[in-house]
Amino acid sequence: MKSSKIKLAVAAAAFAALLTGCMPDPVVFSEVFQLGPGDKLYTRYNIWYTDPLDISCLNIQRGAFIPIGTEIIPDGTDYWLQQIRFHDAAGKQYAIKFNDGYRICSMRDFVKETFTTQRVEELCEGIQPEVVERIRRGEVMPGMDQRAVILTYGPPPPIRTPDLRNETWIYWVTPEETIRLVFRGDKVRQIININQR
Repeated sequence: MKSSKIKLAVAAAAFAALLTGCMPDPVVFSEVFQLGPGDKLYTRYNIWYTDPLDISCLNIQRGAFIPIGTEIIPDGTDYWLQQIRFHDAAGKQYAIKFNDGYRICSMRDFVKETFTTQRVEELCEGIQPEVVERIRRGEVMPGMDQRAVILTYGPPPPIRTPDLRNETWIYWVTPEETIRLVFRGDKVRQIININQR
């Protein structure tokens, strides 16, 4: 009896050590971005959501959005819950549900792709004012270049668009429906709702 309890305790300790050893370290924003005193973080693109505490890492284009260039304060990451938590300057809480199978990258890389130390003016530098207005409204339109599309909708999820050199980018508009952006060169030529019959 005593021997089986010892074996059980050893097995539990080994399992805990295995889990702890297999879990990646949490993402530390100050290290990812090499933040100095007074440095701030901002959203790199519009982040769409219907529930601010359950934002899809697919950046599904419905509901409201956190505008590009919004200052954010990191609250941390959680690998067990697969969450990236942060709040804005007004204190509103957000959580992005991360799924490496959808994003085909690490949580650290996703954080680096989603946030930036650049202000919105720097992100939109050189873009025509009318296009910047569309970006701020979350609207993609024919004629936009790929940079403007990414600032508006974020990068297309790699699970459906594995290479940004593709002439077609796929975005989700609901968890079940997608739209297709067709490019000619660097410009949006056509926006197709592939769910319409």
